[in-house]
Amino acid sequence: MYLELLKSGARVQIQRPTDGPNDGYTCKVEVLLPESRVVLVHAPVEQNKPVYLKIGGNLTLRLLTDGAIYRFNVLMMSYGDVDGFDVVKLRILDEGEKIQRRSAFRFNCGIPVTYSVIYASGQQAEREEGLVSDLSAGGAKIFTNKSLHTGYLLNISIPLGEGMVVAFGDVRSKTDLPQGSKFSYQYGIRFVMMPEADQEQIIQFMYKMQREMLKKARPRQ
Repeated sequence: MYLELLKSGARVQIQRPTDGPNDGYTCKVEVLLPESRVVLVHAPVEQNKPVYLKIGGNLTLRLLTDGAIYRFNVLMMSYGDVDGFDVVKLRILDEGEKIQRRSAFRFNCGIPVTYSVIYASGQQAEREEGLVSDLSAGGAKIFTNKSLHTGYLLNISIPLGEGMVVAFGDVRSKTDLPQGSKFSYQYGIRFVMMPEADQEQIIQFMYKMQREMLKKARPRQ
């Protein structure tokens, strides 16, 4: 039903069976061959290294478009090369299913940020430093040495290349990190009241970073 949405340049996420519901690898569609139900997608990378996908293994392909996410079951067929980029050849096994809004689409990154707590009185605390990871248009994880309470509202300045997004986010979860870690705490943040323009800026930044990672991960000839 949704096969025709997998157009060249479409933004997708590849998930392995062992990945969590919000995990995966952000890529772009290179070519769709609808007659053979095959799609060529830029090969995923993580921390500038190629991600291994088992030939013949079953995967999930999540498509980001029109404010929603669509899920396809696919079969990993082979690796290849298109215009200097490593690609994976995937066979599409179904017609796809619309599952959720695109705010849940995430990218694993590490971005230094500053933030401050906004108290119920409206007063704002001094700004602190942290690191954003697992960024999406709907939220992120923040690593910091400051102890915060769940329910706090944060004002977070997130640099995105040459731009900047100032986000408001609720602290939804708190995790104490092992002694000796660079940061003491990890927080799950849900963005609130974020304009669509800022959401789109985050999404565009994620895919720009993914493309740069693909270039770096390709071995030099």
